[in-house]
Amino acid sequence: MKRLSFVVGLSVACLGAVSEAGATEVGRGRDFGLGVAFGSPTSIVGKYFVGSGNAWDFGFGFWTYGWCNNRGYCEGRSFDVVTLNADYLWQDGLVAGSKANLDWHIGAGGRVWVGGGDASVAARMPVGLDLTFRKPSFLEVFLEIAPAMYIVPGLYLDLEAFLGVRFYF
Repeated sequence: MKRLSFVVGLSVACLGAVSEAGATEVGRGRDFGLGVAFGSPTSIVGKYFVGSGNAWDFGFGFWTYGWCNNRGYCEGRSFDVVTLNADYLWQDGLVAGSKANLDWHIGAGGRVWVGGGDASVAARMPVGLDLTFRKPSFLEVFLEIAPAMYIVPGLYLDLEAFLGVRFYF
């Protein structure tokens, strides 16, 4: 957590030192992005801007629960799970620089997990940082934390975290 705070603080300080605004095409001419997010769960992700600062964020993830040793012995449930999520995001700028822009976002949405005869449904609230660049102007790097309140099959709270990249078209 200390490293994450240091990286975010350093990014904000570097971007704040430059006063000239940079031009990025993400959300301003290039509205649709696809990429990958590593974390809980690793996912293929997309984002579609529907207006200035508003976007739909979605993902298709996969997860293997349990473990197996090199002799074929498996512990735990050990099944493959797929997950779908969709969130509506509100995004606003934090720092605009000549080479990069740092935005933040907050949203509301849901997640569905399916696999091994089980299913789970959750409401989620993602909060994150989005870094876009002047060159290449089609690239977005993001960090996101999303508290998720599972309502099916039982009530419990989970915390999802992602580090990802999207390429905009």
